Amino acid sequence: MTKREAFTLLALISVYYEQFELDQEKVDSWHKILKDYTVDQLRENLLAYVAESPYPPKVSDLIKKPAVVSRAIPNCADTAYILKIDWKPASEEVVKRELAKMREILGISRGEG
Repeated sequence: MTKREAFTLLALISVYYEQFELDQEKVDSWHKILKDYTVDQLRENLLAYVAESPYPPKVSDLIKKPAVVSRAIPNCADTAYILKIDWKPASEEVVKRELAKMREILGISRGEG
């Protein structure tokens, strides 16, 4: 997307939303983010957004991925990556405490055979 196309897109937003102010700084800033996208796709996303929201869009509203992508089931590599980032194992103390609670709930005496 060229800077002129970014301006055209922002001008279109200002047509739909009177409170959306258009200035050179906004054109420059939005262009930095949107330069790798096609103007046709962004315009299509804008029209879909306008049909649903009374508020002016943010950049992220125009470059959102379709909802179908978020419903994708991760494969093994994706899962391994997610686990490395988000999962932190409990400390040994926490594990022992929780196991003791489970044994108490289940009526299990430890060490008796």
